[in-house]
Amino acid sequence: FYHPFVDELVVLIALLFARFILQIVFTYIQRITTSLINVNMVRDARKDAVKALQRMPMSYLETEPAGKVANRIISDVGGMMNLFSTIMNLLVNATLSVVFAYIGMFYLNPQLALLTFVVFPIVYIWLRLFIKKLNTIAVKVNEQNSMITAQLNEIINGINILQIFNFNKQTEDKFNELSGEFMKEKLKETKLHLSIGWNMIRLVGALVTAFIVLYFGYNNLTVMGFVATAGIIYAYNDYLTRLIEPVGVLFREIGNLQHALVKTERIFKIIDGEQEDGSFTLLPRYTGAIAFDNVWFSYTKGNPVLKGINLEINPGQMVGLVGHTGSGKSSLMSLLLRFYDLKPDIDMGSITIDGVDISTHPKRSYRKHLGIILQDPVIFKGTIADNVRFGEKEVSDERVEEVLRLIGAGKLIDKLPEGVKQIVTRGGGNLSVGEKQLISFARAVIHDPAILVMDEATANIDTETETMIQAALDKVKKGRTTIVIAHRLSTIKHADKIVVLENGIKVEEGKHTELLKNNKVYANIYRSQIKTSQDAF
Repeated sequence: FYHPFVDELVVLIALLFARFILQIVFTYIQRITTSLINVNMVRDARKDAVKALQRMPMSYLETEPAGKVANRIISDVGGMMNLFSTIMNLLVNATLSVVFAYIGMFYLNPQLALLTFVVFPIVYIWLRLFIKKLNTIAVKVNEQNSMITAQLNEIINGINILQIFNFNKQTEDKFNELSGEFMKEKLKETKLHLSIGWNMIRLVGALVTAFIVLYFGYNNLTVMGFVATAGIIYAYNDYLTRLIEPVGVLFREIGNLQHALVKTERIFKIIDGEQEDGSFTLLPRYTGAIAFDNVWFSYTKGNPVLKGINLEINPGQMVGLVGHTGSGKSSLMSLLLRFYDLKPDIDMGSITIDGVDISTHPKRSYRKHLGIILQDPVIFKGTIADNVRFGEKEVSDERVEEVLRLIGAGKLIDKLPEGVKQIVTRGGGNLSVGEKQLISFARAVIHDPAILVMDEATANIDTETETMIQAALDKVKKGRTTIVIAHRLSTIKHADKIVVLENGIKVEEGKHTELLKNNKVYANIYRSQIKTSQDAF
């Protein structure tokens, strides 16, 4: 009885086996290809984001929390992977499902197949409403997620202060508030899916099955004079279910798709955001003649922080900038270093070096001959030598050690087992504040800038270290223009010129002895520091 079918069964089994093997091969190829595309896409997006971040204007970096920006580059870039996977799933699987379902339906009953097209405008309107509500929620969810990351970053970086001042409860309450807002938005999203999302599609699928049963039952299992068998009815139900299934997939995946779109948009705000000119041309070394001509500058329109500053600095001069907090010292140097530029619509004046407006050249080219030492030294994980040479690969370890000893950091090198090859932890945690300042000072010297700016560089160091830096400064200031922003007036007593700012206005200018004789703002600041020093003893 079975003998006539043996050959056919062997062929069918062989075909099924071949299909199984091909399915494994093509699934492997598809997943490997998709993974490679995703990994490369994420890698390139992060590279572009970091590259763009380094050319972002300072105003952006000061308004956006560091943790929030980091979250965009680390987490939001994953949205591009989800976007690609979701679109591929919808385009390939859903499209094929719809096409083959309609082929079967038109084959069985073209009229019933055409009737289903009435559903598409309804689904379109339904989907537009769903996406509009979902997009609002998705934006809030991702924003809250970024704020949670930013808050965590602040907590981790300031954990010592939080512990000392017993700010634990307040910190937890603030974090819990952010987490609560995030939870509320996520619940809104879940409710949206359950009300008019994929849950509603399941109801529609059940109604379709009921419609098919009613349709064929009402017509006494007869369509156009053709008696429908149970198999045909089942086939119609199966085809319509397959037609609805992609819509269900769309509503299930639209949440991921919307989040992916929001995240992709956020990462591209960095990649395609406002950026400084990144071109570089090596300019001749500056002689160091600096001129501020009637400079008015505002961070926000209508609130000038610098008001008509006129200042000339000759090549090779050491100039001290003095003034109370908020007087405009750092703002003046931020303009010189081009962290900010004068805005034609709200600012006035010009800044020149060697008679050339500083906005003439790209910022990278312009800054090549400038150096800066900050009040809070920035130390990167690596060796001491790496932190000192910092980009100048051709500088040898011997040269690094020579510069460190020149500025008085010989004791630091001698006490470390590995010398300049000693590993520095994140943020220079295994170094004192004074030692970190000496490293940042050596970093500026190794780059040999024509103009050196010291922004409160001796504010956080002890008297002994200040004396060493003062001695080193006397050596390295030769052949370069040096501008020192100082609260400790002992640092600038021997400067060629001292400029005093008050509320964004230059109120005094001259040498230390001249300003003391004038008996004005500078003299008052100096006397208050002398009195404080005497009271300490």
